[in-house]
Amino acid sequence: MSENPENTNKPEAGPVKFHGFSAQINLSPGSETHRRFGELAYEAGATTARSFIETLMNAYENPHVDTDNSEVIANLEDQIKNLNTHVDRLNVELGEKESEIDNLKLQLAAARNDANENAAKAQQIQTSTEGCIVIKPNPVSAYFLKEMAKRQGTTPAKILERLFIDDLQNPRANNLPYSVTASRIREVMDELKQQQN
Repeated sequence: MSENPENTNKPEAGPVKFHGFSAQINLSPGSETHRRFGELAYEAGATTARSFIETLMNAYENPHVDTDNSEVIANLEDQIKNLNTHVDRLNVELGEKESEIDNLKLQLAAARNDANENAAKAQQIQTSTEGCIVIKPNPVSAYFLKEMAKRQGTTPAKILERLFIDDLQNPRANNLPYSVTASRIREVMDELKQQQN
């Protein structure tokens, strides 16, 4: 019995449906489903509907979704750690600067106090030395001035003041180039008192 060569090349027929689905796909020509299918198949580079269906099935069965974000998370954690270290360093520097500012404020306040005290002392010295004449007598004159002041219960300065005033009023006995009347002395004393008041 001779066999037909055409029958030998044909694949064996399998079941017509799997789980109720046939090999034929009806996309309803011109429908939205048909349009979407065509666009997706074109974008995927599929040349036939069958090749595109195989691509979709492979993607569904073997989804290649990279869900391992551990490297990204590790990098972000390193960045956060570095930023926290930087913030800590800046906080330390800020604290040091604030401490420096506080020290400078204290130094400024101390300098102002010293300046005010020095100004007050200078004013006091100026006030207390107005009209003063500082003299340094020779040792012999100083010795007798002190001895005389001790006997009279006064100071060497008071003795010199009294002698000078006495000499000013006695034109015949003094060695001064001019003399002053007692009334002129009283007039000057009154003027000076008014200035002090």
